[in-house]
Amino acid sequence: MLRRFLAAGTLACSAALISGCSLLNQQAAEPNPVQTKEVPAVVDEVVAALKPLEGRGDVPSTQEFFDTMTEAGYKPEQLEATIDASPLGNDVPAKMFGVKVDDGCVVGEIRSGNITAHLAKPTESTGTCLLGYVERPEGVDAPTGDERDEDSDDNGAGHMPGEDMNGEDPEEPSETGGSDEGTGDGGGEGSGEEEESTEAPQLGG
Repeated sequence: MLRRFLAAGTLACSAALISGCSLLNQQAAEPNPVQTKEVPAVVDEVVAALKPLEGRGDVPSTQEFFDTMTEAGYKPEQLEATIDASPLGNDVPAKMFGVKVDDGCVVGEIRSGNITAHLAKPTESTGTCLLGYVERPEGVDAPTGDERDEDSDDNGAGHMPGEDMNGEDPEEPSETGGSDEGTGDGGGEGSGEEEESTEAPQLGG
């Protein structure tokens, strides 16, 4: 009777251990949920407006981007896009774009038919969304930065500090006095050596 009781207790403990191990394995196998950052509504609106350009095998042209966005209700002065080819004339792998909104800039790209975008701050110097070779709709001028004050060393936003707005190089200070002194010292030393030099004595003469 005692043996049966011990055997039953051993089986119960084994079952409890197996059940506990299974529970631990199940909990360890469940991945933690990934918390994704909420996409601003303005980004979703821009991506939705670009749906006609989604799923294509080629890279849409800049003009196609402008036409698609203006048809969706965006103004030309809000739009920026990269050039259709590299400065060397090579094809580009993606079309980068920028859309000015009240909250900043929706910057993204169209690559292999997929559209991705995020909200970013405009550049501090000119307030644009993109840098480098950028195209804008016809009639929209590129910003040039703030004008420089005539009586100030600040060139204004959009210009490098110390940059000469007139394209003239500053005059280099002329070296005066040093060369004259060196010439005078050299001349004095040279003449002294000539006076001290004498003709070598000849032996057997």
